[in-house]
Amino acid sequence: MYKRAILCLILFATSLAGAGLQAMSDTPGSDPDESPSPKSVIKGKVIEKESKTPMEYANISIYNSSDSSLVTGGITNPEGAFLLERIKNGTYYVEANFIGFNKTRINNVKVTNDSKTIDLGVISLEASHHEIGGVEVVAERTRLEYKVDKKVINVDQDINAAGGTAVDVLENTPSVQVDIEGNVTLRGSSSFTVFIDGRPSALSGSDALQQIPASALENIEIITNPSAKYDPDGMAGIINLVTKKNALTGFDGIFNVSGSTNESRSLDFTVNHKNEKRQFTFGFETNDRIFNGENHSTRETFYTDSTEYMTSDGDREFKRNGYRFKGGVDLYLSDKTTLGFNANAGTHNRASKSDVRNYYNTDFVDSSVSTEEYTLESQDSQSDNKFVDASANFLHKYNDDGTHKLEGMFYFRSRTGDDVDFQSEIQADENYNPSDIYDLRVRTTEGEDSQDYRTKLDYTRPLGENSKLEAGFQSRMRRETEDYTFENWDNGSWINDPKYTSVMDFKRDIHALYATYSTKIDKVEVMAGLRGEYTDREIKHQGEQNETYSLNRFDFFPSAHASYELLEGMQLMASYSRRIDRPRGWDLDPFETFMNQTTIRKGNPDLKPSYTNSYDMSVLKRFGTSFLSLDAFHRKTVDVRDRITEVLDDGTYLLTSANVGDNKSTGGELMLNLNLTKWLLLNSSFSIYQYQLQGEVLGEYVSRSSINKDGRMNATIKFSNTSRLQLDGNYRGPSVSAQGDRNGSFYSNISYRQEFMNRKLTATLSMQDIFGSGGWQGTSSGSNFNSSFKFKHEPRVVKLSLSFKLNNYKTDNGRGSDGTNEVEFDSGGY
Repeated sequence: MYKRAILCLILFATSLAGAGLQAMSDTPGSDPDESPSPKSVIKGKVIEKESKTPMEYANISIYNSSDSSLVTGGITNPEGAFLLERIKNGTYYVEANFIGFNKTRINNVKVTNDSKTIDLGVISLEASHHEIGGVEVVAERTRLEYKVDKKVINVDQDINAAGGTAVDVLENTPSVQVDIEGNVTLRGSSSFTVFIDGRPSALSGSDALQQIPASALENIEIITNPSAKYDPDGMAGIINLVTKKNALTGFDGIFNVSGSTNESRSLDFTVNHKNEKRQFTFGFETNDRIFNGENHSTRETFYTDSTEYMTSDGDREFKRNGYRFKGGVDLYLSDKTTLGFNANAGTHNRASKSDVRNYYNTDFVDSSVSTEEYTLESQDSQSDNKFVDASANFLHKYNDDGTHKLEGMFYFRSRTGDDVDFQSEIQADENYNPSDIYDLRVRTTEGEDSQDYRTKLDYTRPLGENSKLEAGFQSRMRRETEDYTFENWDNGSWINDPKYTSVMDFKRDIHALYATYSTKIDKVEVMAGLRGEYTDREIKHQGEQNETYSLNRFDFFPSAHASYELLEGMQLMASYSRRIDRPRGWDLDPFETFMNQTTIRKGNPDLKPSYTNSYDMSVLKRFGTSFLSLDAFHRKTVDVRDRITEVLDDGTYLLTSANVGDNKSTGGELMLNLNLTKWLLLNSSFSIYQYQLQGEVLGEYVSRSSINKDGRMNATIKFSNTSRLQLDGNYRGPSVSAQGDRNGSFYSNISYRQEFMNRKLTATLSMQDIFGSGGWQGTSSGSNFNSSFKFKHEPRVVKLSLSFKLNNYKTDNGRGSDGTNEVEFDSGGY
């Protein structure tokens, strides 16, 4: 991007120099047949043809039609707009150009006394794929782009993510934190919504992000304050994964494969074929990712007459694996109407295996006697899930630039699976040599069958040059059945225990209407919207007791965004939105579920949704392709849900969820993107915010707070256009919850990328957690217990990734030999 901007400025300077020479010999009044028109202007807007995004720094040149002499020129602003003044009467042609794109020429542009302002409308530029004399011009986007309502991460600029998933990209992203098991939080919250190309993912949360390979992504959008157009679910906002779509006519493809020293591996490919009437896409991906680590935990339980201590140490292996077939077709019924179909089908599996050494010790208050016990605990679980989703999309544009349009979508998703867990605990001696006496030997099976349906209709209409109205309707319907079976091993067979066996049916329908209005007045851009949602929810529980729980309610979700250009290259932005975090069926099911010999969990049907009011204010200063931004944010949530641990009278630990009170997060985030030299790029961010929680846990008042700090640094060293080294460091500071504390952590990665075969083949070698400092630990406590936990994962995992691009583009007809797209001016758009 930096190189393209410099070259465009050079071209612009050349244009101005030529225009100056022309003006010296063609001053007003020099031609008696032409009268001067000093107030005549030619204006327009330049966009990228495929993405419809404005193109900053595009070069605009005006030539005399009679002799092709240059009259004047200019470049577009950040909105892609241009305005050239003091154009004399005459006939001209106008060229719009940007390095790496085919030139567009508008012929027969006539300036007369009756046409003081000529609007060329929207000019589209299409990416060029010609090699010119063996000269290679490399243009790169910044890794992070700042939009008025979102942050956009360009995935191809993060070589540490090569061979990884969307989670690996997010490790170096402002506002996002990732732990060593790939669990993602957005500004400290795991309550966010995942979209893929604007559609809900078949999976949710971190599971969805772990399933999508980074190589399939064009960019990732972080939307912390979504407008009323989007679902309000997720207190922290939306993470939208935008997959790669080729804008070219012809056939292309990409193949990726990776492997690592901990035996993780992945493979994926996508092929695409496009012509003027249709586009076909097909792909396949498979992965097997392994997370090895060590566990250590302690627990103290206080009784009236004694204290029980428990210490556990062991190894754990956690796996995520699966495959996905994907396909789609877009039919271009006309220049303004597109019909699309997309489908995905595959599996998402998880497996874990742990072997733990337990030591139990009980001290009695009125006696010097204590008891000791040693056991070996083993757990082996396997979760196998199948999913399929399909969507039909409709787009009709009422004008050429697509600002007046109607969009419709129908989406279906189905997910089925079983989670089978084997647990055993056997007595041992003090050296952990096993006996033949089992304290525990159980099997649990949890089955899930769920379907989601979604319909949506969106209408967008421009109101004048700088305003627009968006309105729409949406329905979401979810049906889910979960059955849980608990069995004990007895005399060579599994015997069902009805105490821990049940079935739950969950139904939730959400119907919504929304409208947003946006306008731009001079340097101020504003957007305001309102969304109304009606929710109908029902839970039926079948077990030893049959119960039904219902909820019907209507909610409003307002949103507002504003942007103001303070100075050239400096922008001020502010936003507000109201969000909701709805409890899942699993959180609401009141049935007791067996976790291990000392722990059970139980849902809470009285859980209320959590509501968040989120405020953001940002200032952004650009320095060419570098920028500095400062975000200030405040987020207040009512009826916060948190996991609660309670010790029952018999010493069993009960895990449940509850609305514990209200919390507030107030702080700021500093982001810096510096192109220091042609070979060194620094990208860093640091956030600090105060977290406060006030409420009630198990009848006791709770007031907790912490100063949370998170930081990351990413340095890229470019040895050449085809080789680079990237080093990053990530720090996540300590924090608190209703009943616990989490310690801080730090880890760092290093990667090297080399491109071969004219950039068709790319090899990336990386090492994760190079200092072996990654891990997480913390404590939890209540009125009658204390516990601590620590997990350390396998460090210095080396990974090799290979990517091969297959391109065989066809040249579009109707262009000049130099690729120029020529059109006649007719007061319309392009």
